[in-house]
Amino acid sequence: MITSVIFSKNRPLQLDLCLSSIAKNFSDCSQTIVIHNNDAAFNEAHKVLCEEHTHIESWTQSSSIFYDVFVAAFGAKNDYICFFTDDNIFYNEFVCGDYEFLHNPQVSCLSLRMGMNIVERSHNGVTGRDMCQKMFKTENDMIAWPKTWHGYGSYWSYDLSVDGHVYKKDSIISMMDELHFLQSRYNWKNTPNVLESEIQRFWAIGPNYMMAPQESVVVNSPNNRVSDTHTENMSGQTYSYDEQTLLSKYLSGTRIRLQDLSIDNIKSPHTELDILSGIAT
Repeated sequence: MITSVIFSKNRPLQLDLCLSSIAKNFSDCSQTIVIHNNDAAFNEAHKVLCEEHTHIESWTQSSSIFYDVFVAAFGAKNDYICFFTDDNIFYNEFVCGDYEFLHNPQVSCLSLRMGMNIVERSHNGVTGRDMCQKMFKTENDMIAWPKTWHGYGSYWSYDLSVDGHVYKKDSIISMMDELHFLQSRYNWKNTPNVLESEIQRFWAIGPNYMMAPQESVVVNSPNNRVSDTHTENMSGQTYSYDEQTLLSKYLSGTRIRLQDLSIDNIKSPHTELDILSGIAT
């Protein structure tokens, strides 16, 4: 079974959708921890969210996101950790059951955002073909490939991500232990983007193989920016929503229903969706 760790800030409407989609489509997840860094204006909404999703554990982010993840992983009930951000959507059902393959020393992660449908890279305003031509099917009916067959930064080589990747618990503990030790020296900021950037130091020394379902099951819909780091990351290019508008909708009782969203023909792990098309009041 899996422990999901979700990073969240000022997105109760999107977090609600993320949690609902995980509950519906990710039955292997038996524990969910939300690490949030909400502004005070979002406290009421987060309280409502916790009342509606009573199964989650909600933690306020501390002065070190690396330490927070270390504690979450160390105390996790399961042997595997899956990272999400609050604008992730688990849009198709996935059941694996047995994750022992992750203990193969050659396997880095199970990527739920990758699959044979991921044929484009749409990021920072640049779109291009990015398909893995040398993948192969495994005995458990998934796909696998060496990340080093692709240029670093390709979706097919990017195994260290906070968007829907499953890792061995011990691997996360080891990485976070080192990064927490280094944080005071480098004065890193405490955002999921920074955490993802800093774990890249382990890319070259980590296992080479990535695995994925044959079709992706997780997509990130970057409709609005909440972080003050990595401002080069694109968001709201097609469907832009500001956080105050989304907060007002949430507090008024609006919820996004996964079954009413149009999620089809996903070709990139980052795909802006018209999330408000799935509202229910």
